[in-house]
Amino acid sequence: MFGFPQSSQAPIATISSGHIVTVQNTSKAVNSHSSNTQSHPSNHLILTFFSGSRLILYVMTTIVFTLYFHPQVYADNLFSPSFEIDMGTINITGGNKTSATYRLSDTVGQTAQGQFNSSGYIIKAGFQYVRELTPFTFTISNLDLNYGSLVPGTPSLLTNILTVTTGSAYGYTVKVLEDHPLRISNGSTTIADTSCNLASACTQTDATVWDDNTRYGFGYNIQGTDVDTADFVDNTYFRPFPIQDIDSPATVMSRSGIATASAATVTYKINIAGSQATGTYQNNIQYIAIPSF
Repeated sequence: MFGFPQSSQAPIATISSGHIVTVQNTSKAVNSHSSNTQSHPSNHLILTFFSGSRLILYVMTTIVFTLYFHPQVYADNLFSPSFEIDMGTINITGGNKTSATYRLSDTVGQTAQGQFNSSGYIIKAGFQYVRELTPFTFTISNLDLNYGSLVPGTPSLLTNILTVTTGSAYGYTVKVLEDHPLRISNGSTTIADTSCNLASACTQTDATVWDDNTRYGFGYNIQGTDVDTADFVDNTYFRPFPIQDIDSPATVMSRSGIATASAATVTYKINIAGSQATGTYQNNIQYIAIPSF
């Protein structure tokens, strides 16, 4: 209850219907006693002023406290004598559903969910965006390839296997490059990268046939899942490796969707001329596996 100060001349202490009647009576007294015409109208005006002031203050104060004590709340609170659950939202249903032909993970009835975009940021809100993440994995079956002794004019082949599982990523790309052409360990002599058959030269991004044993160099072929078969048509198609800090990495595997153990076999081919200097040659091949989100 709100209180307000009063004048000693005010006959009534609160705003009420009785107070209004008293004001009317004072007005009649002014008409019947002309000697009081200077004082009673003033009392009437003062009472009316206080009445209006109280009313205005009362309404204004009620509005202020109503706004203060009734904020908007976007949350759910479930409680009983034995438990209490505070959650941002309570859903109708959700979980993992499966059949012979599909698998579905869903949340139904959640508020303020989905992807929200603006300049400079993306917000992915909702339980489906924070589900357990499965790691992205990339493996290479053999990291140490050794040709041993080479015979001029007789190609030597070695292989390893690249395997990719995207996990929670939605797609991936695998790129490749070499640190430099095969180079003798105690000098600067190299075995050049292949340009494939003379009739149709290959490039770092365009594989062509290399089955002519009089064509020398070092190159690779790749066959398997998520390989561009329009480029690597079969196991006779080869490319030279891009060179680090000179060329852009070349794509060897890619997928726009989820991959589970996608595997491809890389064949490394070397063929030398009889004039090639003897010695131990080496380089490093680098693969870069990039998940897509």
